[in-house]
Amino acid sequence: MIGAGIMGTATAQALAAAGVDVALVEADRIGSGASSTPGGFVVPHFSVGSPAAVIDRIGEVGERLVQATGASAGHLFDKVRRLGIDCDARQGGWYQPAHSARAMAGIEQVAAQWQDRGFPVSLLSAEQTAEHTGVQGYKGSWFAPSGGTIHPLTYCRGLADAAVAAGARLFEQSPVRSMTPQGGRHLLNFATGALSAERVVVCTNGLSAALVPAMTRSIIPLSVWQCATAPIPADERRHLFQNGEALSDTREHLFTYRFDRDGRLITGALDAFGVSPRRQSDNMACRLRKMLRLKHLPLMTHRWIGTSSVSAPRYPATLFSRDGVLSATACNARGIALSTVVGDALASHLLTGETPPIPLLEAGDTRTAGLQRRLRRFYPHMGPILDWIDTRRAPA
Repeated sequence: MIGAGIMGTATAQALAAAGVDVALVEADRIGSGASSTPGGFVVPHFSVGSPAAVIDRIGEVGERLVQATGASAGHLFDKVRRLGIDCDARQGGWYQPAHSARAMAGIEQVAAQWQDRGFPVSLLSAEQTAEHTGVQGYKGSWFAPSGGTIHPLTYCRGLADAAVAAGARLFEQSPVRSMTPQGGRHLLNFATGALSAERVVVCTNGLSAALVPAMTRSIIPLSVWQCATAPIPADERRHLFQNGEALSDTREHLFTYRFDRDGRLITGALDAFGVSPRRQSDNMACRLRKMLRLKHLPLMTHRWIGTSSVSAPRYPATLFSRDGVLSATACNARGIALSTVVGDALASHLLTGETPPIPLLEAGDTRTAGLQRRLRRFYPHMGPILDWIDTRRAPA
């Protein structure tokens, strides 16, 4: 296994638990990439598109991907409970409110599609949304009870600990310099030695260009700012989430919020060209106060930036090389839940030969990703404008 983020540690844990001899190799520390920097939202839904749109686009594997995605949050929390990982995991559910009448029409269709596939999601009115989320002004929302919140880095470390406890060998600060076939096996070369493996799974989300260049070229790295406030006094947040719920709305200029176990507010925003870290932090604080009707401007005590590896089609992708190396990506702003379920699916494939419910990387994805990479830091400036235009449109 190359890469000790959530996907890599989940795969290693599942394989080691099945008795496979596993070496988990990480260039830095456990979770040092995207797995340590998200906001901790556990979401059983796609970042772009609906179940029907995914199935229409990629066919039979799309149906299996929809089922895996809809079950991904519940799968994660079941895994946390089974392994006894202490990571502030709270399955309070996830809300997606609609910021416009047009967006409301869209989420009505999305909720119906999940319901048609057996998932117990519900549709809420504007009044119910305000009551449940504490946020006013939305047209309504849909609610997935299996979602929730988690501390992503402690979760990733917990998976790695479980893998090691099951017999996996962990090598941190060991970047792989090259990977070459050797007598039906694979030789992984490091600065200080080498490791021979029968099978190799690369779970670096496109960050190992020399190892899986096609996967790397298919990825759009999006820089995302996250922040956490000082703990908000209980009497000032009685109208807001109390039990590990999470919210991500339908705006292009996305609004998110959740609380951790200490009462800290956590939210995020895309990195934008020309916006300094301090200004970004101030913007997020002002937005929290306005959207959540807080008495005071929240004090930002933590601010960090991470890279979300987004695939061009916005859903997970796998790549099987000719010499038997397997690579996958799953983030797409839903990486915590999806990386877990994809990691377990990769392990199942290696153990049983079962085809993973993840589409194969397509050649066209590389061309699309190149254009998106050039525009990624300018797009956030368009978000508020696109949202305003959307509020003026009639529902489709």
